[in-house]
Amino acid sequence: MTKRHERLHAWDIDRDKGERLIATFGALAFHAIVSDAVVTGSPRTIAALDGIPLAAVAAATTAKPDFEILAAIPTEHTDPTEQADLNYLRLLTYQSGRTGLWLPRLRTELRHSLTTLMGRSPLATPTCADLRTWAAQANLA
Repeated sequence: MTKRHERLHAWDIDRDKGERLIATFGALAFHAIVSDAVVTGSPRTIAALDGIPLAAVAAATTAKPDFEILAAIPTEHTDPTEQADLNYLRLLTYQSGRTGLWLPRLRTELRHSLTTLMGRSPLATPTCADLRTWAAQANLA
């Protein structure tokens, strides 16, 4: 069991659900950065998306308030699991008590994962394209 899985267990978060929520929150942080870039005039192209530094995504996971990251969530999805995870993240923003700590903890786990990947990268400034390449090489994409 990895340290992250041990922490998820200690926080009463199911491992698979926690992993999905971390990935979903990562996608939302990336989406928030893309939205900011488009507003400032960057083109909405694959090259522009691929060029986003992982450091920017990592920073967005903790620097942007929940409402900024969750504001642009699409309302319709073809994948019911994705829809359920997005709805769950929305609900977590309103939770209090022990469950109210889940979202900050998941955000921290995401930032830690991205920071670890960047630290292990031989590249000075790894980008989202590099992350996609690494995921494909590990048969995760």
